[in-house]
Amino acid sequence: MTSSTLFACFGTILALVAGALVFIFIIVPIIGHVFGFLARLIRFIFQEIRDIILVPVALFVCAIKLIRAAICVVLARWDIVHAETKAAKARIAEAWDRTVAIFIDNPLRVFAIEPPKQHKSPVQFKHVQVELNEAKQALETVRSSIVESKVRFEGYKILGTLPAGGSGAKLFIAQPDNAEQKVVIKYFDISSGSQLPQIVRESRAMESAKKLGLVLEHRLDTNRFWYATPYHEGEHLGVVTNTLHGTHKNLTNKQFKSILLYQQTLLQTLRKYHDAGLWHKDVKPDNIIIHDETAHLVDLGLVTPLASAMTLTTHGTEYFRDPELVRQAMRGVKVHQVDGSKFDVYGAGAVLYFMLENTFPAHGCLSDFSKQSPEGLRWIVRRAMADYDKRYDSIEEMLGDVEAVLRSSHISKVRPADLPSVNESDVELDTVHVNARRLPSRTTPSTGGGPFPKRTYRTETSGIIAIIISIIVGVFVIFDFTDDPAIPTIETQRASILDYPQPGGRILILNDLGVSSNDEVRRMATNTIAQLDVVGWDVFIDPDVEARVRSWLPSDLQSVEDMTKLGNEKISGVLVLQQGNNGEIELTLIDKEGAHVFDVVQYVDG
Repeated sequence: MTSSTLFACFGTILALVAGALVFIFIIVPIIGHVFGFLARLIRFIFQEIRDIILVPVALFVCAIKLIRAAICVVLARWDIVHAETKAAKARIAEAWDRTVAIFIDNPLRVFAIEPPKQHKSPVQFKHVQVELNEAKQALETVRSSIVESKVRFEGYKILGTLPAGGSGAKLFIAQPDNAEQKVVIKYFDISSGSQLPQIVRESRAMESAKKLGLVLEHRLDTNRFWYATPYHEGEHLGVVTNTLHGTHKNLTNKQFKSILLYQQTLLQTLRKYHDAGLWHKDVKPDNIIIHDETAHLVDLGLVTPLASAMTLTTHGTEYFRDPELVRQAMRGVKVHQVDGSKFDVYGAGAVLYFMLENTFPAHGCLSDFSKQSPEGLRWIVRRAMADYDKRYDSIEEMLGDVEAVLRSSHISKVRPADLPSVNESDVELDTVHVNARRLPSRTTPSTGGGPFPKRTYRTETSGIIAIIISIIVGVFVIFDFTDDPAIPTIETQRASILDYPQPGGRILILNDLGVSSNDEVRRMATNTIAQLDVVGWDVFIDPDVEARVRSWLPSDLQSVEDMTKLGNEKISGVLVLQQGNNGEIELTLIDKEGAHVFDVVQYVDG
C-alpha cells in the first residue's frame, strides 16, 4: 500500500470524525434551539389567548363580589362583607398579574427569559368555565340574599344560608336569642313553591324527633312550616372520604379506624331513631356531617314512624336505597307491615362500602371491592346489604360487629368468624349473599372480594393475530351483509315515558305483567316506576281505587274515550304495565289527552 493511499484513508477517517463532531455539537444544538423556539412560540400564543380571556372574567367576578359586599353592608352581614372584599381584591390582583403577563412575561418567555415573579394560574381553558360558574353562583347568591332578607324567625337571628336540597325548602344557619349553639332552620314556604305533601311528610315525625333532641323547635301555620335542628360544622362524608383516600391506593390501619369511628357514631344515631320508633329512610354520605371525628346524621325530610299506616313510597337516594323497599312499595305494602329499620341497615352498609371504596355501590350487594380492605369489614358490608331476610336483624347487631372490629389493635386480622353476630348465632358466611352464583368471579366465600394479589398480563402473539383476523372478518361482514334482511335488527324504540310531560296529579299503577313474567321483566318494570318517582311523578298503588278503575276500563286500552272518570277517582291518569307479544314491557298511560303507549325494550326480527 502506497503512502498516498494511507493518507487518503487517514483523511477520510478524519473527515468522518469531524463531520460527526460538527453534527453532534453544532447541527443538533441548532435544531434543538429551533424546535425549542417553535415550542415557546406556540406556548406564547396559548398563554396570550388564555390571559386575554381571563382578564375580563376576573374583573367581572370582582364586580359581582363587590355588589354582594355592598348588599351585605346594608344587611349588616359583616362576616360576608369581609370575605367578599377579600375575594374581590384577589380577583383584582389576578387581573393585574395577567395584564402584566400579556405585555411582558409571555413575550419574554418566547426568548427563554423567565420572569422572576410568576403569577399562579392554571394552564387549561377549563379555568374559564370555573370562573364563569363562580360568577353565576355569586349572582344567584345576590338574588337569594335579597329574597331571604325578608324571612324572619321569632327568637332566632339568621347568620347565613346553606345549599338547598331537592325538597324545595330553604336552609338557614341561625343563632337563638337565648343560646350560643347555632342551629339549622329548614323552611318551607307554600307561596314560594314548597310542596304541601313534602311539608306534611316532614311534619309528621316532628314531635318524636323533638323528644330525641333531633329537633329543637318546629312550627306550622297556614303559609309556612319550619323546624330547627342542631348545627354541626364540618364537611359531609363524601368530601371527608375523598380526602381520606387522597392519592394513596390503599388505606392504613389508622384510616380504617377513622372509618369505623364514623360508622360507629352513625349506627349509634340510627339506634336512637329506631328505639324511638322512627325510620330515617335517607342514609347517605351527603346527609352525614363529620365534626370532631363524629358522624352527625342530618336531614329529617323522609323520617317516618315505623308503625305508620301509610303506604310505602320509593323516596330515597339511588344506590343507598334498598331495592327491596322499591319492590314492596310497588306492591302497595304499608309501612307497619315491614321492618323499616332493616332498610336503614341496608343504607348503613352502603355508606360503609362507600367509605371503603370511595364510590357508591352501583350493583347493590353484588358490588365488588376494588381496593384492599379488611375481610371483617367486607363481611359486615355484605351482610348489611344482603337480602331483606338474610341481613342484620337490627342496627344493634351491626353495631356490635363494628365495635368488635374497632376494639382490635390489628383490624386486618379480624375474620368474620371473630364477630359477635357470627359467634352468637348459626349464621353461615355463605348465606349472607343474595345469590352466590351471581357474585363476581374473583371472590372469596365470606366476603365476595379480595384483597387479591396483582396479576401480570402479557400479550401473546397468537392473541394479536386473532384480533387482526376478527377485525378483517368484522369489516367484511359489515360491508357485505349489513342489508341482509335475515339478520335480526333492533327496532327503534318509541319515545321514553320519562320524556312525556309530567301529569299534574296522582297516577295509579296497574300491574298486568302476570305471574309468568320473568325476573328480568319485573326488574325493568320496577326500575322504570322508581325512575318516574325520582323525577317527580306522583305514582301510587291502591287496591280499592284499582278495583273501581278496572270496572270501567276496557280491555282495549286504546278505546278509552270518557276521561271524566279519571276525575271521579281524583287521579290524573292510569299507567298500565303489560308484556307484549315479543316479551317486551309495554307501558300504556291513560290521561286526559288519551292513551299513550311506551316501550321499555323491544327486539324484533327484520
